[in-house]
Amino acid sequence: MATTIGDNAVVIDYDDDFIRAGYAVPEREPGVLQPALVRPAGSGAGGETSRPIRDRRVEDWDQLEALLADVFYRQCAWVKGDEGACLITEPMFTSKADRERLTQMMFESFNVSGLYVAEQPVAALYAVGKVTGVSVDVGYSVTDVAPVVEGSLVSPAAQRCEAGHSLVTAELIARCGEEHRRLREHERDAVRDATAAVTPSRDDASGDDVPLRDETYTLPDGRKVSVPGAARRECVERGLFRPSDRAGLVDAAAAAIAACPAEQRRAVVDAVGVCGAWAGRTEGLDARILADLEQQLPPSMKPFLASTPEYMPTGTARWAPWIGGAILSKVVFTHNQHVTKVEYQETGPSVAAKLKG
Repeated sequence: MATTIGDNAVVIDYDDDFIRAGYAVPEREPGVLQPALVRPAGSGAGGETSRPIRDRRVEDWDQLEALLADVFYRQCAWVKGDEGACLITEPMFTSKADRERLTQMMFESFNVSGLYVAEQPVAALYAVGKVTGVSVDVGYSVTDVAPVVEGSLVSPAAQRCEAGHSLVTAELIARCGEEHRRLREHERDAVRDATAAVTPSRDDASGDDVPLRDETYTLPDGRKVSVPGAARRECVERGLFRPSDRAGLVDAAAAAIAACPAEQRRAVVDAVGVCGAWAGRTEGLDARILADLEQQLPPSMKPFLASTPEYMPTGTARWAPWIGGAILSKVVFTHNQHVTKVEYQETGPSVAAKLKG
């Protein structure tokens, strides 16, 4: 029975801008839902869009429930009264209250047969075949950096910094003309994806002797958007690496490694896993993070990227926590490490304490 549950489990992974969902088949990319493009019920064609998740924390539980209902009953074709099991990857720093509320929603609103909650950094490293390393998860508005040792998060060393691809977009728009400010969000994102440039190192980024050419991007409706060469580089530098008023993501990574016990530091730098929906498809970003990190670490601790195994899909870095969750589901449900419906009925939402990890 447990094996059947594991084979039919739905895996959910979320950030501010994406909900990734699908049956636990690691070789396939998950279905992707963009909460910001879904209008709340009753808002009408001109209604405002909203994000139920901000800075990787749920702010609108009702809207999240509506989105997950679409995932379960339309995308995954669940039938009411015959729901399956679910594994959810959880962001760092999720509160006990939020975990209990999520558990309550899963059992009471969606009648899941079993539930497991996995930590996103641990799942991300699972996706590349690692149980020890450093996960650098570049999200929409924040980046989470977490050392993991033997499949367990080193919680005291975990770091979250204000660096994400929405900030790259904001920096790009700030350095361009008025035409950019009138673009809609998905148009701004398309311009960023086509023009933002990652330089190989901090020295290259600050050097004026390596100019980038201006780029022109044509929107689907034929409008042309011009992006100066300097803006292409500076948007990434200020959005991720060298913000003017806060630490960058490499600073956070170095701090996370330094906060590990001395005997663990060398082990975790052997596998630096860079992931994220935007980061995973941005050429040169992982190499730049590694180069800057090497400059900040002692010479005796040379970091290495956790490369994607050949047998894994090419887009693994984009959906690493989801793929790792799909792999993990084959273990946790088979070995009865999940919370069952009976356990929830006996204990209530506080049974979520069993799910931590």
